[in-house]
Amino acid sequence: MNKLSAKISPSSGPQPVTLHLSTPASEKDPQEQTLVQDESAAEKPSKCCSSRCPFRAVRRVICGLILGACVAVSWAWGTNSAKETLIRHPAPFFIVWFCSIWNILFFPLYYLCHLLTEKQKQLPTTEFRKCSQFLGEELTVRSVLKGAAPFSVLWSLSGYLYLLALCRISKVDVSAVLCCSQAFIFLLSWIGLKDRFMGVRIVAAILSITGIVMLAYGDGFHSDSITGVALGVGSASTSALFKVLFRKRAGIIQPGAASVLLSCVGLCSFVLHSWVCVLLYFTHVEYWPPSQHIPWDKLCVMASLLLVFNVLVNLGGIFTYPNLISLGILLTIPASAAVDAFVTETLQMSHVRAAAAGIISAGYLMLQLPENWDDSTLRWLSTLWRGNWREDSIVGEETVMDTAGIARAKPKPAVMTLN
Repeated sequence: MNKLSAKISPSSGPQPVTLHLSTPASEKDPQEQTLVQDESAAEKPSKCCSSRCPFRAVRRVICGLILGACVAVSWAWGTNSAKETLIRHPAPFFIVWFCSIWNILFFPLYYLCHLLTEKQKQLPTTEFRKCSQFLGEELTVRSVLKGAAPFSVLWSLSGYLYLLALCRISKVDVSAVLCCSQAFIFLLSWIGLKDRFMGVRIVAAILSITGIVMLAYGDGFHSDSITGVALGVGSASTSALFKVLFRKRAGIIQPGAASVLLSCVGLCSFVLHSWVCVLLYFTHVEYWPPSQHIPWDKLCVMASLLLVFNVLVNLGGIFTYPNLISLGILLTIPASAAVDAFVTETLQMSHVRAAAAGIISAGYLMLQLPENWDDSTLRWLSTLWRGNWREDSIVGEETVMDTAGIARAKPKPAVMTLN
């Protein structure tokens, strides 16, 4: 920087007196003026961002808490409707088939969220092709059915085992067992997808298995609890296999790809699984006389609630943090207990079952820890131990970041020193 300096040097003794004057703006270097303007322009968005980011974070957290509560309520209410439907119409595969058809609505609901959240709107066909790249480059009916048929089989099998388990054990036990699906996802991902080994997740999987064993033998060795819990474990493991295979095929699971797959699962259930319902009916495996009234109202309520649950779980990440949605899945256990206690008044919770639910919940929360949680925790503890009150190594010199992201000393104002 060019400076005008006036030196007054006596003949002897004292040090020279130096007068530093600031350069007028018109005499500054043009490059430096440009740099200062860029700095001021770069500081404005950062200030705006700093003022908006807390509001966005708070808004996403509040939205996540609301959606998590909706996840728990929809699951608990849907499970209660499923149990009442099974009592009036004991045909589990027909119920699963009817509820699976509703998955066709997944992509239309996702596209509605796309219109509400995205600034650049896409046509439905363009968005569908964008989200269905995992099915192949050429999107035909044959490729869609071929790619989604295995997933539709796993989906129907998981729902069928879930209803069979619901016939033998309580809604709270079924919800607790299905929360163990996260442990099975970790084990299958570790084995099949070569995910990173984490000791805390191994401990969480052990806790989940311990809770399952406690639920199975909570009423003794000769009871329906063992069979019901085994069916629930089969449903949870099938659901975990569904998610791991989908991740292996599509990579990182995005809401758009999940909506396309589940819509294709609903289409496959309607096209391919209808003959299974007919076969079971004529073989009297799931038979009801023509005069028997089918509870369509209960079926529609159950299907709509389970659709809401699956939509919130798979598409809730668009509006909030996924961990809050996972917390809503965990809250299905106390929500189911509340429905049993206050709605149906059939809650029977022993100390062993309560302890098993607590152990499964602890394992579930441990599974939600991120991969680098240990490094982040140690870094935070070390920062907390040293404290943030220590001054910088260069005392009295402030630093700022330039436009290239490089720290440099902040220029000091012009001063006049007299000695």
